[in-house]
Amino acid sequence: MAKEKLNILFDAKILLNYKDNGSSRSGIFSFTYNVFKEFLKREDVNIVLWTEVKNLYALSLLKRELFPNANVFYDLPKKYEKLFKLKYSLDCLWTANLARPFIRKPIALCRLVYENVLNTFFLNKQNKKINSYDFFFESFENPPKIVQKNSLIRCCSVLHDAIPFLFSYMGESFKNGIRKQIELSNSNDLFFCDSENTKQDYCRLFSKLNNKNAFAVLLAANADYKPVNEGCDCNRVLAKYHVPQKRYIFSLCTLEPRKNLVRAVRCFMTFVQKNHIEDLAWVMGGGHWDSFIKELKKNGVAWDSKYIVQAGYIDDEDLPALYSNAEWFVYTSQYEGFGLPPLEAMQCGCPVITSNNSSLPEVVGDAGIMIDWDSDEQHIEAYEQYYFNEELRKENSRKGLERSKRFSWEKTVDEMVNVMKRKLVSYDS
Repeated sequence: MAKEKLNILFDAKILLNYKDNGSSRSGIFSFTYNVFKEFLKREDVNIVLWTEVKNLYALSLLKRELFPNANVFYDLPKKYEKLFKLKYSLDCLWTANLARPFIRKPIALCRLVYENVLNTFFLNKQNKKINSYDFFFESFENPPKIVQKNSLIRCCSVLHDAIPFLFSYMGESFKNGIRKQIELSNSNDLFFCDSENTKQDYCRLFSKLNNKNAFAVLLAANADYKPVNEGCDCNRVLAKYHVPQKRYIFSLCTLEPRKNLVRAVRCFMTFVQKNHIEDLAWVMGGGHWDSFIKELKKNGVAWDSKYIVQAGYIDDEDLPALYSNAEWFVYTSQYEGFGLPPLEAMQCGCPVITSNNSSLPEVVGDAGIMIDWDSDEQHIEAYEQYYFNEELRKENSRKGLERSKRFSWEKTVDEMVNVMKRKLVSYDS
């Protein structure tokens, strides 16, 4: 019989970055935040936030400001609040001096001393009841050492993509962290993957993973992503990011090579020159403009500022307006673990062009134009299809809106909870 109520410890490590604008925009943060919110809503789950002793003050702030109704594993004792607050202040100071190593080193030493003191006096108290929980949920990287060392705790870890193992430019440390996470797992541990493709990739890479302990659980876009086509606020957003008074296509990604942005823009320049187009621009969301221009020049791309617009970093609340008013959205990545931006675009009614590889077909299906990521010809042809065929844009806008309804954070967490309950039954039988 399935257990009526799951008891889950939820690692707050990623959530503690909520004040860091860069971190809060990451896909990992968005995933962690939305999954935890859905867990909180469920009556069949007792979800409790956990963090290492050294971060108890940061956790108290998180609870106060974002999740006042959440339970925490160990409340910060009032009489020791100032002691923990000083550690938090050192953490903030350390983060604020990322570009000043000569300042960070002494701060790092102070933090280390403080952490050792806090752990010595408070660690045992915090960990007395950790074994009473059914699962420890880790949304990113390795579970903490106390969990790794305790074979009685069942871990649920999330594998977001296999990129570190498929692309040579990725750092070894991140790859080794994931490898260690999998190799140290025991037979009771579970792994959730962002897509069926990601699950299959990891099962090929690691013999320890299989259909009994690895499960595909599709992600979702926030409910805030919806069509926004008119009004003063929409005009304000377009003006804020210097969107020209003409039709535009939109992209949102980093300069990571697998994102394939240089090829996509190069093909766009070929497309507008070939067809003598004057009424269309490419609005590029994301930072590192100077680096991108260098890459264009290195690849011999004769870019023109009247066609390429730097939107730069875009605030979350402004994205729906930019998606909604674009002619189409381009995301022809070489590989994705899921592919959240195309789903966000579809949810806003924006037609999409994506690659036909990795997890992207699971997200887009037949609701967009899918092409080979490395084909210039197919890029140009896709741009021409949308530009010259208004009916196709309307049709794929409608299809995208309909398909996006298949994804929700409620469904994501439903599947996770169902897997956990089934596993508990198998453990007890």
